[in-house]
Amino acid sequence: DDLPPPSLPRMQLLLLHVVLALQGGTLQGGTSSHSAMRATAACIAAPPEAAGAAPTAASAARLSAGRYSAYEQLRGPYDRAALQRFFALRPLEFGGRLVEFTRAAIAIRDSWRRESDDTQARGVRLREQLAVLGPVAVKLGQTLSQRPDILDEEICEELKPLQTTNKPFDDAEAMRLLSEELEWRGPIAPGVCAPECAEPDGAPLFASISASPIASASLGQVYKATLHDGSEVAVKVQRPSAMRQVATDFAVLTTVLYGIQSTGWGNGDLVEITDIVAAGVFEEMDYRNEAVNAQRFERSLDFLGYVSVPAAVPSLPPTPRVLVTEWVAGRHLSDLSREEGTRMTNMAVDAVTASLVLTGFVHADPHE
Repeated sequence: DDLPPPSLPRMQLLLLHVVLALQGGTLQGGTSSHSAMRATAACIAAPPEAAGAAPTAASAARLSAGRYSAYEQLRGPYDRAALQRFFALRPLEFGGRLVEFTRAAIAIRDSWRRESDDTQARGVRLREQLAVLGPVAVKLGQTLSQRPDILDEEICEELKPLQTTNKPFDDAEAMRLLSEELEWRGPIAPGVCAPECAEPDGAPLFASISASPIASASLGQVYKATLHDGSEVAVKVQRPSAMRQVATDFAVLTTVLYGIQSTGWGNGDLVEITDIVAAGVFEEMDYRNEAVNAQRFERSLDFLGYVSVPAAVPSLPPTPRVLVTEWVAGRHLSDLSREEGTRMTNMAVDAVTASLVLTGFVHADPHE
């Protein structure tokens, strides 16, 4: 399981193109690395869309569900060997994603080399490329936005929108997922039905739900809804493409890093480190884990007297792709007064320190 399977010659060839492109090298016979990348991209171009009229919301949601359904077999604990076997049968999928990573890396590198680009412009380009690449890259950007010791502070500021502002996916698809995950046959809310709703005249799931997401993150987006008892709740729905993107990205990353590591570069086990990160992300893909961990986190810091988390709604138990919690009103740190910000910062430092030193159960994503 420690080696890429021998049935991946196309993946290894693509990896060669990537390494040459990033290093500015050439292929045998004098072909430039950029030409090689263009040729590779042409060979693994995505299949054309089916001809015909523009799809309705219902048909688009149905097509989306079918497109991503094969990847659901990968949901669960991370298994690198299983990923390798899965993508060994899908070299075009693997290769296409590899080309996307490479193009983004080249665009970022070129921006860094251009003297005309100032620090802010480089940060904007980095944010744009990470956003296009999807969940795994966005999570990397979120982490880097909090690390001015690694990147210039101006670049970190440009990356901070990745924490709260990501392109949302289609609302009709979100409603379809809600209906499917919560096994609800009627409307989601009065006047709001999932595509191909089984019982459009039935009782609605919520008294109301926002027409669009309140926030959109790397793995999902959140709607604000009201229960029939008047309680406000947050409805978190996972992106339909999340499992596909996460699985593909880690298959690409482990293969690329294996190739880099096999050259002797680096002083650690890059693949093992990636495996550890991947295991955490795969766990995060199941919102049931998030609900359990949130309650455990609150209990672990109960002695501080001021740490709380949004509680999951008992009548709507979490599923792998949907989490409904109580709605908690709040403000961003940048919107607080100096005194409020100082008080909140002190409390946060105490809570983080207690987690690290006393409880051993830590919040792994404590950005603003």
